[in-house]
Amino acid sequence: MRFSSSTSAHSALIIFASFVAETDAFYNYFQVMANHPNALKDGGHNHLMTPNRSESTSPDDRSLRDGSHNHPLPDTMETIQTRLAALNLHLPPPGAPKANYQLVHRDGDLLYLSGHLPTNPDGTLIVGACAPPHVIEGDDSQKWLSTEQGYEAARRCALNLLSTLQSYLSTHVQIQPSASSVSQPADLSQIKIVKLFGIVRSHNDFVEQHLVMNGASDVLKQALGNDMGGCHARSAIGTNSLPLGICVEIEMIAKMRGGN
Repeated sequence: MRFSSSTSAHSALIIFASFVAETDAFYNYFQVMANHPNALKDGGHNHLMTPNRSESTSPDDRSLRDGSHNHPLPDTMETIQTRLAALNLHLPPPGAPKANYQLVHRDGDLLYLSGHLPTNPDGTLIVGACAPPHVIEGDDSQKWLSTEQGYEAARRCALNLLSTLQSYLSTHVQIQPSASSVSQPADLSQIKIVKLFGIVRSHNDFVEQHLVMNGASDVLKQALGNDMGGCHARSAIGTNSLPLGICVEIEMIAKMRGGN
């Protein structure tokens, strides 16, 4: 087949125009990719994707990316004291060891607290043994305590543990809130409760030691919040005797979040 010169020129113009159009398209394509690297993440070639949530720069989206929506800002000591006051509770004065041991032993960022005793607001010890209802009924000796009374005694142990912690932190541990700030004494807001170990003085038929220990766990959760105070490991056992006739004794392991 033969083409006239005019036809050949026309075809050449069409080919040249197509080349220019494709060149322009490629230029635009690479410009888009340079400015919007996510344009093809969904496999499309003709449109841009909206930024996905993980690349958003808004504060709310950053909180979703790093999980901070599940971890509110840390409490302050004032917050903790306000929570206790709302429960009509307060930290008693820190006690002293009853024998040859330390109340607190530090190993790295862990604090091991010796067994703490239950005290009434007036400072007297809560004594007796926990027993089931059928043992308590008809016994006027007042040496038996109900599960509810044991629960309250465990609450008092927890308050004494927190008091010891606060006293130790404020006198032995310094924190620096930011690189440019001055060091200051630590407090309970820098603490996470790791584990409790409770020993409940019990009648042979008493099997609710775990319910007694709820008294301590509940106070720690109420005072420090669920993440810092409520999410701890725990053990509870019964025994027929405890020092000084007390009804419950509780040990604690706590972890410091920073501090020297």
